[in-house]
Amino acid sequence: MACKLHRVRYYNPKPEPINCVAFSKTNKTLAVARSDASIEIWDLNYAPHLIKLIPGAENASVEALGWVKDRLLSTGLGGALLEWDVNTLSIKNTVILTGYAAWCLDVDPNNTLVAVGTEQGYINLYNVEYDDIVYKKLFDKQEGRIMCCKFDKTGKVLVTGSINTIRVWNVETGHATCRISVSRRGNEMIVWCLAVLSDNVVVSGDSQGRLTFWDSVLGDQIETYTTHKSNILSIVVSDDEKNLYCSGVDPVIMNFVKVSKGSGKITGAQWVKNVQRNIHEHQVRALILNGDKLVSVGADGYLTLSSYPPKWVMRIPPMIPAVRSAVCGKNKLLLLRYSNHLEVWKLGAYGTNENGNVMIADVQSQQNVDKENDNTQLEQDTVILDYKKGNKSSGTQKLKITDKPLKLISVKTKKNKQIVSCALSPDGQFVAYSTDSDVRMLKLDTEDEGNISLTKVLISGLSSMCDRMVFSEDSQTLLVHTRGEIKALHVDAQAGATVIQTIATDKYLKSKTALHLHVSKKTPSNNTYLVMADTDGVVVVWARSHKKFEHHVTLPKYRCVPAALTVDTNHETLIIAYVDQKLIEYDLSNKKLSEWGGETLPAQWLARRNAVSSVSVHPGSDALVFQDETSLWIMNKKSKNTNEEPSAKKKFNKNNYGMNLKIIPIKYLAGFHWIGDDEAVTLEILPENIVSQLPPAFVTKRHNMG
Repeated sequence: MACKLHRVRYYNPKPEPINCVAFSKTNKTLAVARSDASIEIWDLNYAPHLIKLIPGAENASVEALGWVKDRLLSTGLGGALLEWDVNTLSIKNTVILTGYAAWCLDVDPNNTLVAVGTEQGYINLYNVEYDDIVYKKLFDKQEGRIMCCKFDKTGKVLVTGSINTIRVWNVETGHATCRISVSRRGNEMIVWCLAVLSDNVVVSGDSQGRLTFWDSVLGDQIETYTTHKSNILSIVVSDDEKNLYCSGVDPVIMNFVKVSKGSGKITGAQWVKNVQRNIHEHQVRALILNGDKLVSVGADGYLTLSSYPPKWVMRIPPMIPAVRSAVCGKNKLLLLRYSNHLEVWKLGAYGTNENGNVMIADVQSQQNVDKENDNTQLEQDTVILDYKKGNKSSGTQKLKITDKPLKLISVKTKKNKQIVSCALSPDGQFVAYSTDSDVRMLKLDTEDEGNISLTKVLISGLSSMCDRMVFSEDSQTLLVHTRGEIKALHVDAQAGATVIQTIATDKYLKSKTALHLHVSKKTPSNNTYLVMADTDGVVVVWARSHKKFEHHVTLPKYRCVPAALTVDTNHETLIIAYVDQKLIEYDLSNKKLSEWGGETLPAQWLARRNAVSSVSVHPGSDALVFQDETSLWIMNKKSKNTNEEPSAKKKFNKNNYGMNLKIIPIKYLAGFHWIGDDEAVTLEILPENIVSQLPPAFVTKRHNMG
């Protein structure tokens, strides 16, 4: 069936640059700090997937991050070392530093010591054993700020970089054992980044674009390369110390490999230039190696993964973490979430003729298609197929718009605090959102578009941050998750919102952070299901047949976390897409897995690199619609009959993979919602809109051309 589609392109949140990252090799978790002081925690075990978000505070900064096993530490211009509780997403411990603002920190390989370098030249050393932060000592004060610091592999030596100088320190005594001058011809040189090799060689990247290798015992320069046109901001070395990568303001990622030289008894090794990667246009601030994959981040806000050989690049765009949007199908309202404000839009309207059929604005030349071929098309979308350049699909049509989209309201948070979660009621009356300190609800009156009114709704019984919230189908219940509890609030415009049930999740879940919270529509058996998945990958279902939700079932834990989930109300099944691309369908009535499963998935699905960001049930057919950042995947739940004879009459379409799968490319897809049986909304962020909000790129002349 054809589908009318609202392609929303006026959602353009500001891309936040990435300041620094820290990678935990034990559990392959990446912490990412952005310029708004928010910290994202990504799981890199399978497809990269954002599992937690610590909201930033106004006038705060995060300049360095570090993992101590599963503990996360940060420091910045506030002059304090912070430990974050990654379970409750709040500050667990604060230690004031000597030397005011801090620019760098590093954790020793034994996960027992943390060194922090400060603005005034002090190195603060702390013991971080036994789940605590204990002051150990101050190193000898040096002149000038400390820009970077790095432990060697034994943890007994610390190397620091500052203006014109590299110092090698004995961790036990706190005294410098070697001072290396990096200034050149009297010019000031800033050492931005360091690496320490197991053979006592120190590698530095400086403000003149030089990559230099030093003997840390004698202080002599071994070799130097002018690899970049400007500052080198990051260096990373592979575990076997055979590969080294560097990049910076000049965003070319340069690779060096270690090769043996000499013959006979006189042998040695030398670092030589290898293949360079031109995958960034803006400065690269941090590099991380995860196996054979290089993670590079910087001013463009993208999380970029690459490897070679063979050449492979994956770019995850800077987006507001989910949930980014919500819809009211009845009134055609769209809620858009930004960093510190919300917008409610009235969607545009299609023109219809006297018979109630939509009016076509631009009818393209259409070809005669065999009826048998038409039956293989799971969905003939009349708008979206013209997105891909050069795609002259016969089903492409543009519909006549009679009413353009209209922004109704914009709601700013108090003190410009970052929004953690938000929700729009299905009837369009209520907007709710949470920051790190409070939860607010507003009643929205949109009957008169010329006089939109907002009324504050009093909320009782909520005092802490809610990381997930969702309204029930009748808009009378708001369900929120807050630090190990699910609270159900009865919503009334006059009386306010009051907690009527509290579900303690500690009994069923290990983590106090919700990854997904979903409430179903009422099923044919008169049940309403509440599904929650935590950041450890445990999925629990509660059912409400009368007034209260009661525990229904806890699903067997899988090896990775769910990327998306939904309830198929008609079949009373739970659909879960995991981060490693596995799909399951769980029969909620009989509490068992359904027959349809991963063994029937097309090869194109299993070869996916991106994790699913949402899944919904197709209202017009027995199919599922999956969304990721770059495409929609429409999959028929009925497996293809492998014994079926191929028909010569069937026309080949490169976007169709048999009867099972149809892929619609969209770049970038921030949200997808159904607002009717044959009407949907896509939230698209154009790559050029991201680029237009970024600072100017570093430009170099190539082949004597500007």
